[in-house]
Amino acid sequence: MSKKAKIIVIVACVAGALLTALVAAFVVREWLFSREYVPGDDEFALFFVLDTEEDVGLIVFDYTANGRKFGGGVSNADRTPLKKGEVIIDTRSREELECEGTTVRLTYELRIITEYVDPNYENIYPEEITRRLQPVSWTAAFGTAYDVVITGSKTKGYTVTVSEHTGEAS
Repeated sequence: MSKKAKIIVIVACVAGALLTALVAAFVVREWLFSREYVPGDDEFALFFVLDTEEDVGLIVFDYTANGRKFGGGVSNADRTPLKKGEVIIDTRSREELECEGTTVRLTYELRIITEYVDPNYENIYPEEITRRLQPVSWTAAFGTAYDVVITGSKTKGYTVTVSEHTGEAS
């Protein structure tokens, strides 16, 4: 084989190896980072969708599950506001809610804290930055995801709707 043919073979092998590595990297990235969260059989997921006019500080909620009272909230660990358009995934497990059935009756009372403040376990925040939403109730099935869409602004007020997750909001 001539020297020119050897160079062509080497270049072709290197190009093929690079192309294979790029395709593999793309496939791994898509598999790791583009997959949507799917709840397990013993939990349900809430996709909080911020369809708001501005960023918000926190989302705080009191809720009942089959009549038992709980509380919680979502915020960014890096102490930044939740961004408008952002989708935050929160899950609840059968064990956490002490439920034995395949469904649970929920009522959520959400509050938007319009400015970032450090979260606290009492869920007590200044009234001047707190916006209360009308409660929402539904029966959640374990193994299912739900869109909790929050719309509005701090001046006009906020509303919330809940529907089974379609995959379009995330």
